[in-house]
Amino acid sequence: MARALNLVVTGVGGQGLITLSSIVARAALRRGVDALVAETHGLSQRGGTVIVHVRLGDVDAPLVPPGGADAILAMELIEAVRYLGYLRPGGTVVLNDYLVPPPLPGIETPSASSLLDAIRRRAGRIVIVPATRKALELGDARVANMVLLGAALEAGVFNGFIDAAAVEEAIRESWPKAAEVNLAALRAGRALAKSS
Repeated sequence: MARALNLVVTGVGGQGLITLSSIVARAALRRGVDALVAETHGLSQRGGTVIVHVRLGDVDAPLVPPGGADAILAMELIEAVRYLGYLRPGGTVVLNDYLVPPPLPGIETPSASSLLDAIRRRAGRIVIVPATRKALELGDARVANMVLLGAALEAGVFNGFIDAAAVEEAIRESWPKAAEVNLAALRAGRALAKSS
């Protein structure tokens, strides 16, 4: 029987989505789990939409089909709603509570509460963490992606595929000189998810 985990990682350019996905893939490979990662982004330079497909286990193609994602990991509220169509019924959304107003003039920014309502209508489970705020508390906004990854780990998104030890090994391998702040962010995300 095929066994796979399908994830969609989304947010805006500059939030470390591709890096987060790479860490997941490296951790999976460390545990002997096959991993495919495919990024699709258009105008993603600083502020544009980014979506990364991450598939673990018995998978042959890199893209998650619409309605096929077991979980969405979202670094930004509007982008979470934009890609909800990928979430399978009853799927999990792990969400940074961060809202980036559209940069175009004349575009009204939806309220955070209306975006959260839309997510709640679709998701079977939602885990909300202040990943950006926690990263700023740690002294480096760039590690917000690791806060979100830690929350997803604690929420059980990766159960049976990767574990926290494999993720920590992948972080140490990826950033030998900056491992500690990234590991602190990962652990902070786990603590936030545990208390939410």
